[in-house]
Amino acid sequence: MEETAFQYPSRQNKGKNIKLAIIMGVVVLMAGFIGILLTRQPKKENVKTDITIEKKEPSPTTKPKIEKSSVKIQVVNGTGTPGQAGVVVKALEDAGYNSDNIKTSNAEKFDNATTTINARADFEEIVKDVKDVLTPTFEEITIDSSILDIESEFDIIVVTGGEIFEAATPTPSVTGSTTLTPSSTITPTLTLSPTPSLTPIP
Repeated sequence: MEETAFQYPSRQNKGKNIKLAIIMGVVVLMAGFIGILLTRQPKKENVKTDITIEKKEPSPTTKPKIEKSSVKIQVVNGTGTPGQAGVVVKALEDAGYNSDNIKTSNAEKFDNATTTINARADFEEIVKDVKDVLTPTFEEITIDSSILDIESEFDIIVVTGGEIFEAATPTPSVTGSTTLTPSSTITPTLTLSPTPSLTPIP
């Protein structure tokens, strides 16, 4: 009987130990499974990156300087005043422009009240210079905003303006020497006085 009573508690302890081992095994397995899941899941990290955008200002491109002597200019007489285009040509020549590259012509209508300057692209400096050269000659000078066509024969076109020219009535001019010749002839007329009557003397 003593043996039976002694063996029972050891079996009970043995059963508890097995249960405990099973529970511990399950916990370890669960922990391992959760660990695997966590390691396989990609980590989301909030990484703040400071992006600095550097604004680069375009470096100014230096335009090639245009020589005055190579500039092709057309001077159009826009008022009809004789010799007006010639005055402009003389002023441009004195300023350093080549007379071989300056051509003159007449406008279709002589009603241009303001002198205008038209130019190709990239000729801003030349336009400013031409305006300065012509300022003493003309009261009003306007720079036309429209740009000359690339196929234009000229780089600059100046159309003169100012007082509208009115053609004067031509006066006859006397040339040579004039001689006066009498055109009428004088014919003498005779008047007869009464003739005395002769009476016989007794």
